[in-house]
Amino acid sequence: MTFYKLAVSLSIVISFFNLSVYAQSIAPELKHFATDGISFDYPSGYSLTDESTAQAQQLIITRKGSSVQLTIVAGRACVLSNELPAAIENSTGPLIKKVAIKLTEGKNPPERTSIKTQVGPKAAEGVQLRSSGRGASTGEVIWLRLGLRLISMAFVRSDIDDSGSQLWETVRSTIRVEPPVVGAMKAGVEPTENPITGGVLNGKALALPQPAYPAIARVAHISGTVLVQVLIDEQGNVAAARAVEGHPLLQAVCVAAARQAKFTPTLLEGEPVKVAGVIQYNFVSR
Repeated sequence: MTFYKLAVSLSIVISFFNLSVYAQSIAPELKHFATDGISFDYPSGYSLTDESTAQAQQLIITRKGSSVQLTIVAGRACVLSNELPAAIENSTGPLIKKVAIKLTEGKNPPERTSIKTQVGPKAAEGVQLRSSGRGASTGEVIWLRLGLRLISMAFVRSDIDDSGSQLWETVRSTIRVEPPVVGAMKAGVEPTENPITGGVLNGKALALPQPAYPAIARVAHISGTVLVQVLIDEQGNVAAARAVEGHPLLQAVCVAAARQAKFTPTLLEGEPVKVAGVIQYNFVSR
């Protein structure tokens, strides 16, 4: 009896181990997309096409031989609460129309039902569109605000093709969106040559170390103003700095000092955002 119980126990353990190995072996391999503040994972069997414009990122995910198509539209501009209704109408309205045309090829309008779903930790609203008859298809268009940006997603597929469920679930659960930079500087890039993106920030600094006067500049009686353009991250630290105006012999010390500056984190409707602006340094020759 003892031997029998031991054999059964070993059999259960081996079966559990085999199931675990099998589950791991069929786990899908994922690709990762990350550009201009938006990132997500998607199954490796799919292809991504970037059709972004200056106004919005537009990403289309498809797979050869499949009816499945997922379109993600992420507006680049910051959308405040009072601007959200108009932004939704302008962004999702055309997307819903495109999906309806794709489902019915311009014939009878599809059935329309309001839906709610999850995108990461947040709730999203949307509509489900269904065509009937031969070649019936379904499309969902959902929208929500992530990182102060309006995100719209359209998922379309034939009713006999259920292969896209993994794509839909993976993207919705992994998508992340960074807020736009206040001051019109793109996140993740060095400051541009334009020195007036966010105005002078000297008075908003918690700590603003002063640059040392370079000996060679002092001897040469070089004076004047240096402007350093900075990108301040969500924690109030200077993430990037670049001199955009001032004598070349004074610029390096100013950039070094600017990188050590500290600011109060900027919140926009409760969410931390990056801020672009300039720090001004003045040198007086004696």
